[in-house]
Amino acid sequence: MDIITAQKIAQEIDLIVDSAANTTFDERYDLALDANVNGPRQLMMFAKKCKKLKLLMHYSTAYVNGEREGIILEKPFTMGESITKEKITSISPFTNFPSLHADNEMDLVSKLKNNITNNGLEQIMKDLGLERSKLYGWQDTYSFTKAIGEMMINSMREEIPVLILRPSIITSSYKEPFSGWIQGLRVIDPSIFFYRKGDLPALLGDPDCLLDMVPVDMVVNTTMAAIAKHGYLQNPELNVYHLTSTSLNPVTISQFFDYCHEYFTSFPFVNSKGDKVKIREMKYFNKISDFENYIWKVIFKQHEVREDLAEEDIKKVQKRFQKKVEYLKQFSKLYESYTFYKGRYV
Repeated sequence: MDIITAQKIAQEIDLIVDSAANTTFDERYDLALDANVNGPRQLMMFAKKCKKLKLLMHYSTAYVNGEREGIILEKPFTMGESITKEKITSISPFTNFPSLHADNEMDLVSKLKNNITNNGLEQIMKDLGLERSKLYGWQDTYSFTKAIGEMMINSMREEIPVLILRPSIITSSYKEPFSGWIQGLRVIDPSIFFYRKGDLPALLGDPDCLLDMVPVDMVVNTTMAAIAKHGYLQNPELNVYHLTSTSLNPVTISQFFDYCHEYFTSFPFVNSKGDKVKIREMKYFNKISDFENYIWKVIFKQHEVREDLAEEDIKKVQKRFQKKVEYLKQFSKLYESYTFYKGRYV
């Protein structure tokens, strides 16, 4: 955006809605920080130039609460705090733990990038994001950098009225524009997609874990209601709302896949050969090794390898199977923190 356009917008607008984010769970740390932390920083600098501004609304995620357990309240983040620090001080108040600061994290990334001369930068940045996330008490790079983004907004807001909305897993619509509407494959959709094709017969997760989902149109309606309220009040404060379902309408992972099994048994997926895919009830494992072994058994049962195949052809088939198993392993590991999640929002 050019300077003249930016100045004109700043003179006219009275509401800012910030929905920009990098939502990849295991994104490179430098890219995630740039989108989810530096992005809000730049936006807050612009917001301070908007003389008519009544409210700034920022979309976050309920999972900024990281590895917190039990009942989780609608509490803002302040720069310097972290989930790990919170846990340690609750047990041992006089134990010191490094404070979390956005500038320190961005400096760390900048220095590291300047010192890396080989081609391994991408993987190093991915590993660094997960390492820093775990250190401070978050499950992945996405939730970690979104939390730091909230800290950045809070530290810079001064007298600007700020509203932060934290939806959980956003799913297809309940009513509007019509029931079941969604664009693309979102957080939970790949699991449904793989399950209906018979490609996900098992899950690495706790069957009794609560699955917090909220329809997209309910998120939109809540957004409009919250903006109307706080845009009218214009109080120079930060308000946080969880857009979640576990307290009012809890559903476990096992219940969810029972519903999926019932539906896809009645309305089976038809593959490219015209065959109806018969799916089995979901199995649950708490160890990746047990999960992997079960997946191998199912694949071999689904795709019987003919004994008269040449050795080279058998190796090709096994390689294809290995690729599929590895993909499902990585997929399951990516979602592991959420399928064993122990938090409940109010």
